[in-house]
Amino acid sequence: MDRNKSCSKGKKILLFILFILLLLLVAGSAWGWSVWARIYEEVPEEGEYYYEHRETVQKEPDKNITNILILGVDQRKNEAARADAIIIMSINHDTGETAMISIPRDSRVEIPGRGPDKINAAMAYGGINLMRATVEKLLGVPINHYVYTNFAGFQHIVETLGGVTIDVEKTIEVITYGDGLPPVVLQPGVQKLNGLEALAYVRYRGDPEADFGRMRRQQKFLKAVATETLQAENLFRLPKLLEQAAEYVRTDLSLVKALSLAKMAAGLDMEEIAAVTLQGKNGLIGGTAYVILDDEFLEQTIDSYLRWN
Repeated sequence: MDRNKSCSKGKKILLFILFILLLLLVAGSAWGWSVWARIYEEVPEEGEYYYEHRETVQKEPDKNITNILILGVDQRKNEAARADAIIIMSINHDTGETAMISIPRDSRVEIPGRGPDKINAAMAYGGINLMRATVEKLLGVPINHYVYTNFAGFQHIVETLGGVTIDVEKTIEVITYGDGLPPVVLQPGVQKLNGLEALAYVRYRGDPEADFGRMRRQQKFLKAVATETLQAENLFRLPKLLEQAAEYVRTDLSLVKALSLAKMAAGLDMEEIAAVTLQGKNGLIGGTAYVILDDEFLEQTIDSYLRWN
């Protein structure tokens, strides 16, 4: 009799523990969904793409490829936002290969409905819809998803991570960007950068490499951020990171899709990700400085790292 009472009591305790765990799981899921609801943007209607030549965008029907547009947006005071960093993350799910393709922000391209202009101006003219359409028109492949943040968000996210470790390859001295931030001087060597230092590192272009050097550093830094985020000691920071993302990051990725990509990313060797920058030469047209893209290099990059042929 006593044993039965003891077993019954034990079962009640077990059920109570399971009930509490279930409540925590539901609460955690609800919180996760509520955070993602602030990050997530509805997929734009086709008519909102300002894009009249969809026939030039060709899918690879026999391949499982996801192309994600990643943008760092620069917006000061009441100015329209412009895309300061433009990267395509292309994932070949069939082979497990991943590539990052950087597009110079001053590239002269055809912006649907507006004509030739710098690619970063598309964001100012028509927001993420027109930016996405412009990249699709340039590359001829579908952009399945996008993620973008402004530089204030970038700085806060790095701070929440507790900094990001990177090997600074040269002395980098940034006096000002015209947005009131204090000067930064980075010395060469492996070091952990705080948010302001990281911002200086990815925006610096005061050397002979100019924008091409900056794009290389942006790719390098993205890999470092991914490595830092996946460290076990940073798992406890994920709630705060998500809250930061809810304030500063926008994407059309669903939570389910984002979790699926995060799971895949956890198994990636960051050093194996191909990092490519579209090549070109500087030129003046009508008194405006552009990067005139190398058509042959562009086609080779599309074929190898976006169509994965």
